[in-house]
Amino acid sequence: MGVIRTDKWLEESFNDRLKIEENILDTVNMREHVLIEVLNRIGLYQPNLKTNKTYQNMKERKVWHRIALYHKKYKKAWDGPDIPIFLFPMASEVFSLFRSPNKHKSGIAFIDKLFLFISEKVKDKELEALFVHEYHHTTRLESLGGQVKHRLADSIIMEGLAEFAVSEYCGESYLAPWITNYQTKEIEELITEKFKPNFDMKRSDPLHDKLLFGHGTMPKMAGYAAGYKLVKDYADLHSMKTRDMIGLSTDKIING
Repeated sequence: MGVIRTDKWLEESFNDRLKIEENILDTVNMREHVLIEVLNRIGLYQPNLKTNKTYQNMKERKVWHRIALYHKKYKKAWDGPDIPIFLFPMASEVFSLFRSPNKHKSGIAFIDKLFLFISEKVKDKELEALFVHEYHHTTRLESLGGQVKHRLADSIIMEGLAEFAVSEYCGESYLAPWITNYQTKEIEELITEKFKPNFDMKRSDPLHDKLLFGHGTMPKMAGYAAGYKLVKDYADLHSMKTRDMIGLSTDKIING
């Protein structure tokens, strides 16, 4: 399906959030509003002057066209899926476990759809980095099919592979800040002491997200940094690129 013309939806119904929600659910053939609840937590806009200004800025910059070009590029590079891609202004304030309130871009990927949320502050290369990260998730999910076990190990490798792709295609300067905020020794200790003993922890376990995103004594987004370290070590050892690793099992990567 590619990029959905949400710009047209916004042009016609920016202030009618219920209509926007109906359009989303109709496009993905869902009636359950649980998807909308998830999107609200990640960053789906609420109509106000600030988000309308963001929308106008997105139109001027032809952001929908840019995303369509990125989709064409990475679909070819990775043999990726042709899924619906939804683009919206990001909510003015989103306080969530998943992102800090001052970030200016966000997204969420499913095996059959992708959502991106941006503010006026996001630069063109940052937009590409966001797309690379989220579309990589979707491509890997499709590649693995039903083989994702939804363990902590799967979560951190999923994020590590996506950030490795950002580094390869956009440059290390576009890596998420938590990837480079920690010293190598610190991450190695966290992998040994915190992550390896819990690799088989199910995603449904409350401790899963605390380890992945950081909580209490766990450094912020430590799971992402650990995943990137494990993926980069594997890629360096085996001289592999993103395309080579998309379909590799989690266990193969963590075992070196």
